[in-house]
Amino acid sequence: MTQSTKTNQLLKHYFILWGLYITFFVLLSVAKIYYPTLFEQEYEQGFLQELLKEKPLQLFILAVLVAPIIEEMMFRTIVKPSHNDILLFLCSWSIFYLNTFIPTDVNWIIKIGFVSVLLFTLYYIAKQLIPIEKTIKIRSFLDNYYIVFLIVSSLLFGLIHINNYIDTFIVNVALISLIIPRILSGFMMGIIKIKNKHLIWSIFLHALNNGVAVGVMILGRNITSL
Repeated sequence: MTQSTKTNQLLKHYFILWGLYITFFVLLSVAKIYYPTLFEQEYEQGFLQELLKEKPLQLFILAVLVAPIIEEMMFRTIVKPSHNDILLFLCSWSIFYLNTFIPTDVNWIIKIGFVSVLLFTLYYIAKQLIPIEKTIKIRSFLDNYYIVFLIVSSLLFGLIHINNYIDTFIVNVALISLIIPRILSGFMMGIIKIKNKHLIWSIFLHALNNGVAVGVMILGRNITSL
């Protein structure tokens, strides 16, 4: 498959994703008309709204560069994985855990730099300790049940974004309606990785999806402030 074909696949799946978004929001609007009590609770992405208001550049970098790379390593590496995918899966989840110990008041640029160095270090160590032969069985297992892991990883990808709205993990209809678009996007990112046979394409789709959304938010805010 040529690069041009892979790029066309990327754009095709991005537009399919938008079709899914539109279909979902139409159905959600209908559901709110007939079952308004299920959606009485309202949630906001407080941290993201604060960044949008005060630090739009930081929001753009985190959403379009940092999040797509780290989150795709965490979730899409178990979908039809290569040996490197398995290593990146282990490294990214280690970083996700270690990140909880970094003080929240650390400068975000320093934090990104530290996480980047840590990622490269962990990956180098993992590459030395885990030869390709050691991951053959797990890769074969994941390949055999790739549909299951595509669905599971998409669900987990959606659920982890509940933290955008609340500090403690709870689930209700209103929250589920907010994370379903993330589940849909996670599924489509897994599909493009399978189609184009490399993690970089799911990262591209993730970045494109976030970039358009954040770009529209920043543009909209600038227009309303005029």
